[in-house]
Amino acid sequence: MIDLIQAVQSVFDKSALADLRRWLAPLPRGAFWHVISDYVFEDPKKNDTAAFVLLLHHDKLDTILDYIQHIAPKDIKETRAPADGMLRYLNAPVVFTVSFVLDDDSRFLQPFARLEDMVAQLEEFDRLAETMMALSGEAQQEYFAAVRKRLAAFARDLRQKGNQKLARKMFIVCAFAALLLDYLDQVGEPKGIGWTSDRDAMIERHDGIVWDIASLLFYMMKTGRAAPGAATIDQPKLIHVTQSPTGQNSLDPLIRMADYMAGTVADMHLAGWAFTHPKFEAVARACLVDAPNHVVLSVVWVGDGFRVRRLAFRSDPSADAPVA
Repeated sequence: MIDLIQAVQSVFDKSALADLRRWLAPLPRGAFWHVISDYVFEDPKKNDTAAFVLLLHHDKLDTILDYIQHIAPKDIKETRAPADGMLRYLNAPVVFTVSFVLDDDSRFLQPFARLEDMVAQLEEFDRLAETMMALSGEAQQEYFAAVRKRLAAFARDLRQKGNQKLARKMFIVCAFAALLLDYLDQVGEPKGIGWTSDRDAMIERHDGIVWDIASLLFYMMKTGRAAPGAATIDQPKLIHVTQSPTGQNSLDPLIRMADYMAGTVADMHLAGWAFTHPKFEAVARACLVDAPNHVVLSVVWVGDGFRVRRLAFRSDPSADAPVA
């Protein structure tokens, strides 16, 4: 996954990092942030897409949830037209989004992430967790001991011919999440970040191992860019936000933000400006055209490496549709 991360970094640093810095510049440092994700995977009529929303914790969580539920009570797939309030909120100064579109032909990067590669990566994560456990206090030592058990169970499952496609999806999502944790840490200097994901088999697998792997990747990147001894494993504080399917603890309204972006990017015809339903075009026009706070990255495996590019859409008064 390091190759994937580095490929995305090389493009994000050149084409999107400045936008992120400009957008977050007026916002407070030392704040708490939400990273919210949703996915459209394995729909033959859609692009495989993972969408992430970076949201400043600008009010009490209950207030944010109630507000979203009021302005947009349904997911995008359940509506005939997008909610205007949600479009305004997605363009609010406290929101930045990044969506990743995967090459449909690679079956979630199958040629790159072979069984032996994934097992070797899990063994490397175990060594990292062991090192971090030795450097941590007692409470963190218990956490990393549990992480090592989950990593071992994941590796054992793969060796016994477990679901390799699901594992590849898990690794991909971990890599993208870790990247955004790292960029948010660099630019926003948060005191804490909570990752909230849509309920999915890959998120629940092995007791939420995706969170552990994303965290380890983030710590690896943070340590790599810091002066010796400067990086700590407790700043920012990382929180894996879990939710119950229904009831008071349901965070579906929060995830609806990522749902809007994932659904729209997944529906987009990447070779041109075309959609299967006007509601997706409405979201794209509102959020993706001349977008200062929305980034779409295409990731393609080309046999000997990754080709990553930012899909940026600009308004063109002389044309009926925006141009890439």
